[in-house]
Amino acid sequence: MTISTARDIFVLELSQMLSAEHIIYRMLGNVARETNLPDAREAYEQHINETETHISNMEAALESIGETPEKATCLAAKGLSDEHDALKRVLLSGHARELGLLYGASKTEHYEIASYTMLIQLASELHEYEAATLLQANLDDELAMAKQVEKLAIMISKDAMKTVAVPA
Repeated sequence: MTISTARDIFVLELSQMLSAEHIIYRMLGNVARETNLPDAREAYEQHINETETHISNMEAALESIGETPEKATCLAAKGLSDEHDALKRVLLSGHARELGLLYGASKTEHYEIASYTMLIQLASELHEYEAATLLQANLDDELAMAKQVEKLAIMISKDAMKTVAVPA
């Protein structure tokens, strides 16, 4: 594909984000199994269901503009998944494990927030309002999940500090 117009970029970025959602879907399943926090597991499992909807919304957004996804692998999401896999090899237990999972989730949510924000802007500029509406629904879920992850990370950080002597 030759990229020469804003619409070309839009189709490419939609395709990249569809790839990202597939990668994140797989990663969320792993994270939900790995956490020992019931609240975090519930949040991850809820987000797995939302991510299924995100994938459907991405496919519908492409269809609404008369396009099919480009063959693409989202290297950013792949990198976040690779980072998660590396983390599993070094963080074995306790608060460090849970914080690592939550911080990885936070990075992922913020990547998605940035991506959807720009996709919505471009959809609006291209007058692709149906696509923008579908993308906005995904963004709303990502914003809510980011808040949940942040809340859980603050809780775990406070719990971790209770068990560690902090130098004065």
